[in-house]
Amino acid sequence: MGFWNKLFSGKEKTTSTRIKGDFIPFFVKCDKCGEEITVRINRRTDVQNLYADPGEEEAAYTLKKEILGKKCSHLMNIEIDFDRNYRIISKNISGGKFIAPQ
Repeated sequence: MGFWNKLFSGKEKTTSTRIKGDFIPFFVKCDKCGEEITVRINRRTDVQNLYADPGEEEAAYTLKKEILGKKCSHLMNIEIDFDRNYRIISKNISGGKFIAPQ
């Protein structure tokens, strides 16, 4: 029974990792009040496909999102471009700044 438990427990772990892999975390800080916000982007629903021609080195996906914190009503806007493997090509923010995870 130990062999079968190990075999099937590995499959459960990969399934949960795949579900967590659909989210891309970003960490931003508001310029006005200094609030630090963690934004989880769902790459299946939040990111838009750009439909580039095959072989082009341009961005494949783009994200435009508005972020509002709990402390103030200052709105932050982020725009991020990704390649086909969801690696960041460029990112811009207005009303705040990107910070390192803590």
